[in-house]
Amino acid sequence: MMNQLEELIENTEANEIKLHGTYKIVSNENNHFAVGKSCMKGLIPINRSDVVIEGSDAEIEAEIYDCDLRDKSLFFIQPEARNVEFRNLKIRVYLKNAVHTERLFALIYNTAYATKINKCLFEVYTDRQGNVAAVYNNGNHDTHMNTRADNFTVNNCNITILCKTEEYEKECTVYGIYNNLANSICVSDTYIYVANKGKGERQKAVGIYTNGRFGRFVNNNIKANGLHNLGFDKEEAYAEAFINDGLYSIISSNNIVSEWAGRSVGLKNSGDYAIVSGNKILSTHTICGRCIENTGNAVRITGNILTTTSRNARIVDLNALHCVIADNHLEVLMPPSECPSGCGIYATGDRCIGNIVHDNVIRNVKDSGIIMNEKNNVIQNNRLFDSGDAVALCAADETLIAKFDERNIKSY
Repeated sequence: MMNQLEELIENTEANEIKLHGTYKIVSNENNHFAVGKSCMKGLIPINRSDVVIEGSDAEIEAEIYDCDLRDKSLFFIQPEARNVEFRNLKIRVYLKNAVHTERLFALIYNTAYATKINKCLFEVYTDRQGNVAAVYNNGNHDTHMNTRADNFTVNNCNITILCKTEEYEKECTVYGIYNNLANSICVSDTYIYVANKGKGERQKAVGIYTNGRFGRFVNNNIKANGLHNLGFDKEEAYAEAFINDGLYSIISSNNIVSEWAGRSVGLKNSGDYAIVSGNKILSTHTICGRCIENTGNAVRITGNILTTTSRNARIVDLNALHCVIADNHLEVLMPPSECPSGCGIYATGDRCIGNIVHDNVIRNVKDSGIIMNEKNNVIQNNRLFDSGDAVALCAADETLIAKFDERNIKSY
């Protein structure tokens, strides 16, 4: 049996489908979910190309109940439905009894080329553990350009996910946007807030995850929250605001915050040839904080403001080849007396070769501005201020390596 909204979309022949009023959707084991080719179950399937779903005069409220072991979505865009646009939608989803946490719920699950999401408000709330993505873009496999789920756009949207539970038995992650192997996607001018409660790395909040090539992420406000505002305990949910595993990504002019977590990472990058420029990145309310953790080669990290209140800070944690780190401001916002360890740029791995680090300003660190081997890298014109007995540049010895070893970082 179709719900009211599915019936409207199915029976409207016009290319623009205008929604009016309030739509209330309740799903349980008696509801019909259309099964897509990826074994995703969609409550409202979209299988027609060149469709605009306009929601300026409507609100959608859904209660989704777990009923089987398949991934599930509210809207599921089939691969044949090219050039679909969601515009001005307001959707609130409440997940109930989400017990199968190895599966995924996505508010929008896309498998089609050139899908656009513009000026939408998406909210997902649950008081049970579960894997959740507000938007999941599934390219399915790495391909040449102009194929499934490429050219995906999210613009001027507001996304909130709150997973707050008192039981943390299972592994689960919440994502604002998850891009799986689709290329040339763009996320711009969008606010993302994701929060997940937990007791360690098995529970995470991730603002954006991408492993597609040629992605552009510009002018966004991204916050990942572990719901531990004291920042004293390592055994709390992890917050990773932005994870980039894709090649040739541009990450520019964003406000990126990881906060209130057992471990906070602003940007975690393993993608080669990324450009990270003009961002404000904050890692705060945590005992173990990294503004940027980079293992991608030939990456340019330039002109960023990087700040942290971590008690064991590595503002930039580098283990990569041929990167440029230049013209950044790096600062620990905690008094050094309250920090067991802290440095601006920590680069001690065997892969730290051929990097150029110049003209960075580093303030208020406990141990050293830069811990790095000069023999294989170029390090010039960096400045260390307000850091007491800390040294501007030093090579790592066994004592420092032990001090910064995360296995030795303890909760207060």
